[in-house]
Amino acid sequence: MAARTKTEKANGNRDLLYRDVADKLRSRISSGKYPPKAKLPSLYDLVEEFGVSAISVRRALKDLTYEGLVYGEQGRGVFVKEKGIIHRVLAATTDQSIGDEIARAGFTPNIKEISHTRIKATEEVAARLKLKPGTRIWQHQKIAYADQEPVSLHYLFYPEPLAAKLKDTIGKSFVFRMLENAKIKVVQSRFEFGAGGLSAEHADHFKQLPGTPMGHIYFTPQTKDGNPILTGLTIYRSDRFLFAFDVPH
Repeated sequence: MAARTKTEKANGNRDLLYRDVADKLRSRISSGKYPPKAKLPSLYDLVEEFGVSAISVRRALKDLTYEGLVYGEQGRGVFVKEKGIIHRVLAATTDQSIGDEIARAGFTPNIKEISHTRIKATEEVAARLKLKPGTRIWQHQKIAYADQEPVSLHYLFYPEPLAAKLKDTIGKSFVFRMLENAKIKVVQSRFEFGAGGLSAEHADHFKQLPGTPMGHIYFTPQTKDGNPILTGLTIYRSDRFLFAFDVPH
């Protein structure tokens, strides 16, 4: 093994080797070869099997831990994590917040506020709010956790008149529960879905590698006249959420 480690260093291939190990372990987990709660082979066994250094194996396991696929227990080893799928029902009149649905999936929901600043509305956000581009509005950013795992990033954009009503709850609750507590009635909501790779800007928030597949939801709660109350963007782990719709006939 010592000779192989020197080769890694000499050829500068350590990054490639640890990614190969991570890919193979990831494939075994997704195929069910290593089912939930299963203990992975020991560090020594993985080093022997893949013919790489302990450093490469540790880096691979670190990546899988960031992805929420495995977890370590001191003195016991590394285990495949059980994952509950978070079912999110989207409806203008829903009484369930995303936090409620994280809890229903068996996790403890938590929110971490990232920023709350005034900005100039971009053309896209201004169009959603029916404002002129460049209008001064508020932008709020927070991240939601299922247990200690970051699963969704939330942006809210809202006009100045709402600031006083939302200031006490915006960092503590999710959008529809927040509007309910502020006694702001939502009659209908517009949802638009997209997808994309995780940006370098957001990679640290999710503890994921840039390019990881993510889902995007643009949402705009509206009054009975169809006027926007606020608008927002949710970037979510596509492997952790299943979205459903209530569609009246």
